[in-house]
Amino acid sequence: MKQRTTTGQFPFRMVGLMMALFTTLATSAVMAADELGGIDAATGKGPTIVELFQTSPIINGIILALSVFAILFFLFFITTINSGTLAPQRFVDDVNKLVLAKKYDEAAHFCRSHQKIFVASIIQRCVENSGKDHTVIMDMMDSEGKRRADILWNRISYLADIANVAPMLGLLGTVLGMINAFFAMKFESLSASSSALSTSIGAAMATTMFGLIVAIIATFCYSIVKSRLTRSLASAEEVVHSLTDHMKRGDA
Repeated sequence: MKQRTTTGQFPFRMVGLMMALFTTLATSAVMAADELGGIDAATGKGPTIVELFQTSPIINGIILALSVFAILFFLFFITTINSGTLAPQRFVDDVNKLVLAKKYDEAAHFCRSHQKIFVASIIQRCVENSGKDHTVIMDMMDSEGKRRADILWNRISYLADIANVAPMLGLLGTVLGMINAFFAMKFESLSASSSALSTSIGAAMATTMFGLIVAIIATFCYSIVKSRLTRSLASAEEVVHSLTDHMKRGDA
């Protein structure tokens, strides 16, 4: 049976092309829509989501693409980061058998053939240096474990980056909208300028709203993934410590 691993590469290029196409189509569609209206006097209803999106289709399209990226990242991480993928039980059992039998060379070769598994390279460093002092082995284990963990932490940081970039894009759209609104005032009559300005400001604020919504979602997803990764790393650490203890008892 094939071992599950955490190093399946996220299809960045394919998803990027899909998001670019999706954003272009969405932007083209909303740019063809009517202009944003105000509050309906009869019903009291404000602009729809599509109308708000239309106010700044390019920036809002980018924010929409980031929201889709955040969801895809979250689903990818939540399905690939767990104790069963960082330290598959079957792999751990096979390595333990080799270590208990003091077949350290075979254990090292077995780990090298499963490098996509998170704990494989850590265990490999341990068994390759089985003849050294236990303290030295523990230091090597901690060093290799930190190196592998940093890769995972950097990977899930994409969600945090989206949470930081989305509101800044929203603020950029708001600033651009405000600039356009104030410069457009000179083309309006005195009676119409107040209404035009209020409508323009409301439209400009829509990008900040979209950016904040995406940032909140991405932050929530990042918190879940971070908690899951912390628990999975702790479980993987227990597995490696248990194996080094077996090595120590076997050499005693």
